[in-house]
Amino acid sequence: MATFEPGRVVLSFMVRDDEVTAAAVSCQRPDIAHLLNGRQAAQVVATVPLIYSLCGKAQDVAARAALAAARGSPVEAYVDPEVQSEAAREHAWKLFVDWPRQFGLPPDETLFVQSVRAASSERADLARLLAAHELPAALAGALGDTEIDRLLRRCIAARVSALADWLMGRQQALGTVTATSPSAGVGIATVETARGTLMHRLTLDGDEVADYVIIAPTDVHFAPGGDVADWLQRLKGARKAEAKQQASRLAMAFDPCVPWSCEFS
Repeated sequence: MATFEPGRVVLSFMVRDDEVTAAAVSCQRPDIAHLLNGRQAAQVVATVPLIYSLCGKAQDVAARAALAAARGSPVEAYVDPEVQSEAAREHAWKLFVDWPRQFGLPPDETLFVQSVRAASSERADLARLLAAHELPAALAGALGDTEIDRLLRRCIAARVSALADWLMGRQQALGTVTATSPSAGVGIATVETARGTLMHRLTLDGDEVADYVIIAPTDVHFAPGGDVADWLQRLKGARKAEAKQQASRLAMAFDPCVPWSCEFS
């Protein structure tokens, strides 16, 4: 198989006299259909989780559910514990390692590893540690009072809540899988991940894949006219340095699953 490039997100600004006059977002993603169409369905489903570095389990489950639905076996909504655990790891990584580093705060890699490896019997104790941990509060305290800062502060709180719910075994949508077939040979699966809803749409021609579409949360949030594009418009009139900082925090809030950059012209 050819080398797979996951794509990239670009937040771009036009600046005149150190002031932002226009802002836009582009989300460049690979042509999955070109890569997978014409291959045996079983081979495609086995390949999909290998070509995504993040949310590999969610991709695997979505691919298999979409194929099952396309073959006439819709999947009733259920919570996949491995997908849920994968999402919880994403939350823990952001809260205790990745985001602290971005703010110049000391990360807590030990708590992250404990969260990843915790047995069910240990999770209640970890939830209590989480509730008393200083890092989420320090992250929130490092933010200012702009609209984007407040958005990121809400995202921090949401991740803390989702991680605590998982540790305590409380019911939540995270990890929910479902798949339907709108027409013969077509399967559509959705999986609730840490970043939002992942969707796979698979069309069969016999036992080969005739078409494959993957829409990840990144594709939705960072699309032209999407959520991030709307937030970027609020940075018109900002100074270049402020726009760069706020763009970084916006990317943190919506958390693209591909590399991103901020460009000025």
